[in-house]
Amino acid sequence: MQNYYYVLGVANTASVAEIERAYRQLHARIYRRAIVDPALNERLQTAYAGYQILADPRRRWAYDRLMQQEPESFAPPKRPPDPTKVLLAQAAPKARWVNWGLLAFCLLLALDWALPLREYPHELVLARAIVSIGSSVSNPQMAYDISTPHTKFRLPSAIAHRAREGQRVTVWRTPLLRVVRKVSSPTSPDGPAPFEPYGGGIYSGPLALLPMVLLGVAVVGVLPKRPAELRVNTAVVGMLLWIVAVVLLILY
Repeated sequence: MQNYYYVLGVANTASVAEIERAYRQLHARIYRRAIVDPALNERLQTAYAGYQILADPRRRWAYDRLMQQEPESFAPPKRPPDPTKVLLAQAAPKARWVNWGLLAFCLLLALDWALPLREYPHELVLARAIVSIGSSVSNPQMAYDISTPHTKFRLPSAIAHRAREGQRVTVWRTPLLRVVRKVSSPTSPDGPAPFEPYGGGIYSGPLALLPMVLLGVAVVGVLPKRPAELRVNTAVVGMLLWIVAVVLLILY
């Protein structure tokens, strides 16, 4: 038996006004195409037949009694699952593990930041390599990659003279990820006051916001009872942020 409620897209408790509005909207949406499409024309005729029955209280009462004799008729036909939702549901558990991994990475950064810095006094500057850090030809920016026996760091050109080849410097770096946080050049004309390398690493300046954003994304991704789409999205965004963080750790 035809389920006219399903055809019109309304609940079996819909009012006459709702049924009429649903039919008018369906008619306005497909009647032009129904002229040349037999399938749509048949659908429109079925919808009109259902509208005539459901809009008449007496005919609707009789129709509902018949439908009650076939309980399955009130249930809308099962539609195939949305492929996108199926993929998201399958990927959600893996995405949550990815977010746990990102959270562990953030905790590693926090531990590396909190532990005392390791000091390397009297480090000999072995090499200085000039590098470009600007992408604009009209406004080129240069820096120097400095190498010592135990550390590597980058200095902006404005203070690169404080670490020349053959000069002795003191370097402080983090114990786990070996991020250089401070450098001192006692023999420099500018004095022995410590200064930060280019960008200050990932633990200071504007770059310090990156681990905090990554931490927030990872926490959202591991919270219980989160939608599959949210878990996957946080994992994707978190991985992109992680790649940026790793690149910054390698470069600076």
